[in-house]
Amino acid sequence: MEPLYTRYIQETFGPDGQVTDWHYQYEDNFNYAYDIIDTMAAAEPWRLAMLWRNDRGAELKLTLEDLSVMSNRMANLFRSHGLKRGDVILTALRSHWSWWIVALAAHKLGLILAPCSYLLSEQDFLYRMTKAKAKCVVTCRENGADRRVLAAAEQAGVSVRFALGGGSGYLDLLGNMDKQPGVLGRIPTSAKDPILLYFTSGTTGQPKGVLHDGAYTLSNYWGAKYMQDIHPGSLHFATGDTGWEVVCGTKFYGQWMLGGALLVYDYDRFPPEKVLETLQETKVTGMMAQPTVYRMLTKVGMDKYDLSSITNYAVGGEKLLPDLAKVVQEQTGQPLYEGYAQSETNLIAAASKAFGRREGSMGKILPKYHVEILKEDGSFAAPGEVGEIVIIADGGQRPNGMMTGYLNDEEATRRLWDGDIFHTCDLGSRDADGFLFYQGRNDSIIKTKGYRVSPVEIEDALSLHPAVAECLAVGEPDPDLGQKVKAYVHLNQGYAPGDALRDELMAFHNDACTGFQKIREMEFVGPLRRNPNGKVIRGQFAKTPTKI
Repeated sequence: MEPLYTRYIQETFGPDGQVTDWHYQYEDNFNYAYDIIDTMAAAEPWRLAMLWRNDRGAELKLTLEDLSVMSNRMANLFRSHGLKRGDVILTALRSHWSWWIVALAAHKLGLILAPCSYLLSEQDFLYRMTKAKAKCVVTCRENGADRRVLAAAEQAGVSVRFALGGGSGYLDLLGNMDKQPGVLGRIPTSAKDPILLYFTSGTTGQPKGVLHDGAYTLSNYWGAKYMQDIHPGSLHFATGDTGWEVVCGTKFYGQWMLGGALLVYDYDRFPPEKVLETLQETKVTGMMAQPTVYRMLTKVGMDKYDLSSITNYAVGGEKLLPDLAKVVQEQTGQPLYEGYAQSETNLIAAASKAFGRREGSMGKILPKYHVEILKEDGSFAAPGEVGEIVIIADGGQRPNGMMTGYLNDEEATRRLWDGDIFHTCDLGSRDADGFLFYQGRNDSIIKTKGYRVSPVEIEDALSLHPAVAECLAVGEPDPDLGQKVKAYVHLNQGYAPGDALRDELMAFHNDACTGFQKIREMEFVGPLRRNPNGKVIRGQFAKTPTKI
């Protein structure tokens, strides 16, 4: 029997196994929750969908039938409180298994799901609730999230409130769900309806709300298949709080569509030893994590555990430094497959078993997008030339997987959509085979002596020194150079800051680089701060703090 996803995504392959042609095919009323989850549950109700554990020893197994029936119950609960198609429901649930049930229920009703990190402040929650005109909030109680969400909800006038375990000001989410019928007639929705609202963690200004429609769920197929190697029988582990868009691509839509199951580990602070023990015990077949996570795992020693069941390691969320990639391969015997994505676009490029990998590249441009490198003169770059990474809307049609726009911000949307071109605001180059090489953000590029210097290239080179645990390169004002390259360095254990080591590190980098790329100043610092999604905050040493 043909896999279910082939009803919606058709591919043609060449003699070398590479995709030569493809297209989406779905009805106007396509809905992932009904057409994928409920359909699979009807055919294989017993099949494992999720093995969930938390850092306090709790465990739960969910089958496809569980997903279908529980999401019906959750949808009936939301309906009973007046929620209807187009209403916004804001969640802050860590990685509790109920988030996936809430998400599927929201899709069935045509609600707009607005996932948020449970670590946000009261003001952060208030901004999001107000901006989105939320009608309902669902939260956990860890780290005081329920108190901050409640305070914000009361100010924003959000009266429908659920929490895990209930509590003052809340209804008990799961207790009330269990009282609802497990049957739900199909409710009219459209694949063009907005179903997801993600607030970006930008470096300046208030976060923007990124909207995705119902057809976006299908675009997550590409990363699941071609980066994470998901297939029937897979048990896939991925990190990331449910408040972040990365969850859609790494432990949700594509993984279930391709017949895989999820291992979800819910934690407050990432516990590397416990995670490695769990990966060994459950015989996970693949994993996806940020470089920060891999660095913690390698410090414990991935080679101290039997991870032979894992046949695919993927990495994303921030630039992978070559020293870490080397250590992971030494400890596991397998390469790290890197990818490149944005909240607005989902996965754009990926290295994989199917597409191969190139040293220093973020991966091969996926066939779902027409990607070009746009030079400053407005022309498209030849292989090897640097410019902005852009996505072309062929025929004027927005590619499936792209955001439909920013919430209530037409001006910001227009800044990214320039006619038929979507601007990523990232700089890079591509080779003749379509592999993408990242140079940095347009606004983080260092301009010195008239040259444009990628901070990523500085960081990659400097991180090869054994004393460097992590580093951040920035441009700082200089009367002669315009900007000078300054490096902030966090040292590995066993190394102490000092003038001699500073001179050694600067010589290590500068003796091997072009003149305009030389580091002019260096400062030793503690661990670099990162946003809740694991990305290094590039403006953390600016005199005026940037908003996360």
